[in-house]
Parts: sequence; structure tokens; C-alpha cells
Amino acid sequence: MGFAAEKKTAPCLLLSLILASLSGCAGSVPGAGEVADRGWVSRDILETPPYAPFHAGYDSAKIAAEFVPMIRAVHEGVDVTIFFGGWCSDSRREVPRFLRLADESGFPGSSITLYALDRTKKSDDGLTERFGIERIPTFIFLKDGREIGRITESPATTLEGDVLTILARGLKR
Repeated sequence: MGFAAEKKTAPCLLLSLILASLSGCAGSVPGAGEVADRGWVSRDILETPPYAPFHAGYDSAKIAAEFVPMIRAVHEGVDVTIFFGGWCSDSRREVPRFLRLADESGFPGSSITLYALDRTKKSDDGLTERFGIERIPTFIFLKDGREIGRITESPATTLEGDVLTILARGLKR
């Protein structure tokens, strides 16, 4: 390939890289650094490589303390299913913060379940289709088996505020 051909492909390659970086965790192209785990995982996995950024994110998470007692007062009977990817920067940012908030607010560990996804965001058991998972992380809040709200990719306001709003909505059901 001559210099002229390389010159023509360089802008296309650059454009592809820019589009891939802008798509965040919504993209579906498999890539290097893929985490092999897919499906239900225990929280313990977040303390081991390649999930080490999750553990560091948990340790450094800053939680607005004024929300903790309010969330503690309304979380009873609510389960949270978290769809996430070890490769996803949004997951590495939001999942540790949510777990820190849940721990400080007294959410029982048994009420939080984690479902790891690869870049295809497809599950072998059809769960991602059932819940309409297109972007991650997705936090699905359930009360009595019914969805009362969700946070997708990042909070609309703050994580603490969105969680409290969803939990308060669940009180009315």
C-alpha cells in the first residue's frame, strides 16, 4: 500500500475511533480486554482482576451523607438487579458508587444481584431481552417482583437523589 492509500484511510480510522469512544457503553463491538464472565456473578468478583477498578472506585466513592438516612428508611423490601460490564467505564464509575451507597444505607447484600455482560449485552438466558437492556450499567429496582424504576448508564440528577426518588415511588405501590 502506498502513501496515498494510507492517507485516504487515516481519516476513516480516526473517525471510527472517535465514534467508538463517544458511544460509551452503548456500543456492541467486541474488543480486546474483554472480561470472560457473563451472567450472574457474586460481589466478590469485583475485588479481583480484571475488576480491580471497581474495588478502587468503591474505596474512593463520595456519598452525600444527608441521603443515607432517607434511603435507609425506604429501602425495605426492594431488590436491585445491576447489569454491568467490566469493560465499561460507566459501570466502573457507577456500580462501585451504588454499592457504597447501598452499604452505607443498610441495603442487605442479599437484595442486590449482579449480572455481568460482555460488549454484546446479550445473555444466554434471555434476561437482557426481558428487561430491555441496551445500555449499561442498568440498575433495576424491584418491589414484590415488579419494577419500580431504573437508572441507566448514569443518574438523571445524582445517584443518591435518583435512588431516593425510585425508592419513594416504590412506597406508593
